[in-house]
Amino acid sequence: LAFALVFAGAAAHASTFLAMSQEELVAGSAAVVDAQVAQVKSFWNREHTAILTEALVRVDEVIVGEAPAYVKVRTFGGTVGRLHIEAHGFPTFTRGDRMLLFLYTEPADGSVRVQGYQLGEYRIETGADGAEIAKPLADAGMRLLSRDGKAVERPTTMPLHDLKASLRDIGERQGRRVP
Repeated sequence: LAFALVFAGAAAHASTFLAMSQEELVAGSAAVVDAQVAQVKSFWNREHTAILTEALVRVDEVIVGEAPAYVKVRTFGGTVGRLHIEAHGFPTFTRGDRMLLFLYTEPADGSVRVQGYQLGEYRIETGADGAEIAKPLADAGMRLLSRDGKAVERPTTMPLHDLKASLRDIGERQGRRVP
């Protein structure tokens, strides 16, 4: 009984998302970029019903597609005053972080978003061996399901060079611009 209660409590705090392959992420993105977070600000939406966060990111490298030198990326959640809204599975940004992002423009409002929520967001770090790694930000509060409803594992950390090579290959096969 205790196990069932713990499991039920954990499930209540998870957000469920449709798993997306790298091919789907690239196909749905206007650009895949290696970028540095320059600024982060949170604010209320017009209706004052949700907190949104915008991160100004400096694009250091376009991997697939096209992007300007700076992009404002919007997501749900953030902190305004003493109120904090945490949106499990939605992208998060911290000033100074280096990120690999899959970006698209939201047709409803023209804002730039991260494709696949946290599936389209990797933090770039230096591994113990000194090599750059891409660490997915799909957090423990993000539950992934395949189209047939089966649980899917979250992405794993990998060498940045390998991830970029894979994404460029996918972009070329999809007929996308690969600089």
